[in-house]
Amino acid sequence: MYSNVGKGIAIVPLLLLYSLFVCEQVNAQEPKTVTKPVNKVDIAFTALPEQCVTLRQGRNCFATVELTWQSPSKQSFCLYQEGKNKQLGCWQDNDNVQVKVEFESNKSIKYQLRAVSNNKIIAETQVEVSWQHKNTTRKRRWRLF
Repeated sequence: MYSNVGKGIAIVPLLLLYSLFVCEQVNAQEPKTVTKPVNKVDIAFTALPEQCVTLRQGRNCFATVELTWQSPSKQSFCLYQEGKNKQLGCWQDNDNVQVKVEFESNKSIKYQLRAVSNNKIIAETQVEVSWQHKNTTRKRRWRLF
């Protein structure tokens, strides 16, 4: 009689852990969207892929990143890479734009949408760089035997 109750109690924590795991997987698959209000208007700005993976730490990661932004009303924006004053492109009176950018870096990079009129940052998104193996400084010696 007591052995059946013990099995039921043991299943409850497993079900809770499973449900937490499923929720975490769903949240990890959602694209990161950063929105900031512009004249009380929200801009959705995303980068896909959000992450670029390289084999070793410190090596450049190469990818074609699609930057997308949407606005409820037509706006004029310029696209910048954070830390650089050269614009990657400008768009006049658009409410939905998709642009592809060649990504090459060993560090994470933020992209910014700025208003054409005052160069104010409207929205930001980021492409993160990660690696599979840490860069090791020790020498590996080869031996046949």
